[in-house]
Amino acid sequence: MVGRTEIRWALALLSGLVVSCGEPNDPMGGGDGSTTNAPTTASPTTFDPTTGGQTGATMGGTGQADNGTTAYGTAADSGTTAGFIFDVGGAATFGETDGPPIPGGPGSCRQSEAYGAAGGYPAFTDPAYAPFLDRQVLIMTNNGYNPAGFALRIFDISGAPPPPNLNYYAPLYTNAAWTQGAFGGSVFGLTLDSDGNIYVAATRVYGNTSTPGTIYRVDRETAAVSVFAELPNTAPGLGNINYDCVSETIYAANHEDGRIYQIEMDGSIRSTYRHLTGNVTIGPAADPGEPNGVFSPLGDRVWAVQSHAGRLYYSVWNEDSGRQSAMVQNEIWSVAYVDDDGIPDPATAELEAEVPGLNGANYSNPVSDISFAATGWMLASERTMYNDAQTSAHQSTTYEYQQIGGVWQVIGTTYVVGELPNSAAGGVDHDFEEDGYVWMTGDALDFYTPEVVYGVQGTPYGGGDITNSTLIDHDAEITQQDKTAQGDCEIPIPGDAMPPPPPPQG
Repeated sequence: MVGRTEIRWALALLSGLVVSCGEPNDPMGGGDGSTTNAPTTASPTTFDPTTGGQTGATMGGTGQADNGTTAYGTAADSGTTAGFIFDVGGAATFGETDGPPIPGGPGSCRQSEAYGAAGGYPAFTDPAYAPFLDRQVLIMTNNGYNPAGFALRIFDISGAPPPPNLNYYAPLYTNAAWTQGAFGGSVFGLTLDSDGNIYVAATRVYGNTSTPGTIYRVDRETAAVSVFAELPNTAPGLGNINYDCVSETIYAANHEDGRIYQIEMDGSIRSTYRHLTGNVTIGPAADPGEPNGVFSPLGDRVWAVQSHAGRLYYSVWNEDSGRQSAMVQNEIWSVAYVDDDGIPDPATAELEAEVPGLNGANYSNPVSDISFAATGWMLASERTMYNDAQTSAHQSTTYEYQQIGGVWQVIGTTYVVGELPNSAAGGVDHDFEEDGYVWMTGDALDFYTPEVVYGVQGTPYGGGDITNSTLIDHDAEITQQDKTAQGDCEIPIPGDAMPPPPPPQG
């Protein structure tokens, strides 16, 4: 790993950073013991689908926060008051719409993105979004179940932590343009570029899509949906996606041909990389017989992708709940870039970590999202799968890895997702606050005690479970289940946040 181009310039940047920093035994999916993935409720009715404003729920306090420093229902100084979930330099960094650009490294990198953790703030001009402009937000994808259902949501997660282990009606924004129909069907993968444009990828892992090779772009100002890129894919859909600010490209895992595509910001293909063979192409791939409408075989299939410290980390889907293997485990690999253009160098591919069986099981589920924290550790979230396009729940977790002696090692199940444990749904991200939170999508976060919460769970960095975590239902409807509907999540990064350091040299 010595010689990564980012290390040279990023180390110089660090000195100038502002650091302020029922469902048990239900293996086949469905809700309440059913065996299907069908929804149990109609489209949400607790918020206005035109504006995203709540109509039937208390929003957690009185009055919007002022400049990101006033908690809901509580006046507090974000610079001095303990307990704030997010405070990485003040509201001036949120939205980043005023003043000159925050200086950074090559490409579009701000200082906080120095090692590949990209993501500026959306600044939609929709008046309904105005209260979110100076707030820390979480963006997540969902299976909307039907064309009218929302596939993309944004939550305000700033302010003082609400009481744990209860549904928190976090301020919610949706846009009339973000229906599942507008995305051609289900989307899972999610990323943001340095300017705050949002990108989502078509999927078959928890729903159907009529545009399986399409990555969509959501404009940071208008919130309009447009086609960003179309990859060769006639049925299986895509895995996750990640924007790399150094090369100014997006990496996308293709579940059809097993390749990771590197995409220019005009939607054209710069390169492709295939893990199984080590083959790299400049421009589009030309594998014989592809696309053929068939999922790439297990072992040839990549899902999570994440650029970090001059390398592309990615997960390899080798087994799952329905296809357990005594021979292989699910894995996390990485490959270095040839240079700042971001083209992978197959000679540098390394197995970084294996995904252990959960609670002593002899199999694991595939990792669908990877995130690197400011403290240097790596988070990997599994999603329960029984087949290529058959998803379930309660057999996946979020693992924490730390590098010890140059080797990534599992610290354990630090983050227990859900009242029904092991309910990780495959999305994970974190803030950059010293005593911040890890946020994970999940099922059965609260399971009829007394509510039914399916959405996202925020757990303190030190770990824990629902008893010390913030729980947010994805559609604010807490009487019925939305099992298997949760997707990926991303948290835009304030420009003055401390970037994740590179892995220590072994």
